[in-house]
Amino acid sequence: MSDEATQVTRVRMRVGAAFLVMMTVFLALAALVALHAGHGLDGRVVVWVHRHPMGWATGTANVFQVLGQWWVAGPVVVALVVLLVAVGRRRDAGYLAVTMILMALLDVILKLAIKRTPPNVDSMGAAAGGALPSDYSFPSGHTFAATALCVALVVIAWPTRWRWPVLAGGAMFALAMGVSRIVIAYHYPSDVAAAWALGAAVALGARMLVPVTAADVDARVAARAKPVTAPIDTVFLDWGDTLMVDDASQAGPMAAWESVAAIEGAREALTRLRPHYRLLVATNADASREQDVRAALYRVGLDGLVDGVVSSRDVGARKPDKVFYRAALLRAGHAGVPLPARDAVMVGDSWPNDIAGAKAAGLRAVWFNPHGAEAPTGSTVADAEIGALARLPEALDELGGPRTVAPPDAAG
Repeated sequence: MSDEATQVTRVRMRVGAAFLVMMTVFLALAALVALHAGHGLDGRVVVWVHRHPMGWATGTANVFQVLGQWWVAGPVVVALVVLLVAVGRRRDAGYLAVTMILMALLDVILKLAIKRTPPNVDSMGAAAGGALPSDYSFPSGHTFAATALCVALVVIAWPTRWRWPVLAGGAMFALAMGVSRIVIAYHYPSDVAAAWALGAAVALGARMLVPVTAADVDARVAARAKPVTAPIDTVFLDWGDTLMVDDASQAGPMAAWESVAAIEGAREALTRLRPHYRLLVATNADASREQDVRAALYRVGLDGLVDGVVSSRDVGARKPDKVFYRAALLRAGHAGVPLPARDAVMVGDSWPNDIAGAKAAGLRAVWFNPHGAEAPTGSTVADAEIGALARLPEALDELGGPRTVAPPDAAG
């Protein structure tokens, strides 16, 4: 089994632990409701809300009331399932469908089993007998559905760069849906809290029923991580903590520091690379212009081994911004024509700046990882990883090596 598959096993264990926690919370709330414990607190909250009316809150709650109706939520779920199938995420599509089906079945079963009268009892036209499941209040169906859907989407998005936006948006939507049910007195607070816990539990439980297998993950990673092998024209090298030690205890431009030091193996690596590649320093040096960077490199004997410097201070943009990388490719180009991104490789120690940023701009990327850090989980994969700069020439050879014809001199 691959390392990625081993990681998947760990994730499954964490999902299982989270499922048990959420189920425990739900069962505790269900027991309290069944025993009528805490009912007085529930009632006092509802009374307080209605003694302090907020017109805007009621209006917003009515909007969420419509959003949670089956004829609105149902087509949205179906559209999401179809979209996942269309982009090749069939297992995730099945997972989302299973989650929402389980949610719908449990909502009906629990409402009929507990038969809790909602705060707005006047809305229960059939309270005396023959009531529909939707007439009961435990758990809040709108909140249950919103939470299950949002947690499922977070689980699906977690291996991608969209994890945090989906998590933030989903959490706000599920929270707002639950609060809206209390504002318009359709549910007690315990109905809503139980729905939050159960919605999360159902989404996590469904993930265990429809897991992403190790084979699926290995296939995705293999497709993502397959390096592009093509001749390399230019190698961009990060400055701080890649070529030279970035001493946080010293302030100002590095050229003016009392003491400076090169990273072990930097001179040897650049000496081997110099005859074959164009070498440019690409750095977020907000306090140093090109001449300042060169002055610092001169102090450790590296100045004569690089063809130029692209500094964030000169560019006006910082890695991982694509504007920075476009400026770097223009500098590496010839006669005002930018170097094609596929012909360049970025080497650096910062995952977000030097790996994710470079890959997003179309460059290849080599992660300098001397401390053996674990790469963030996500869609970005470095084309190569080295623990020492002495390994860089071999890593570049594996990615395609130098062009057979020497590249033109760097502009400027």
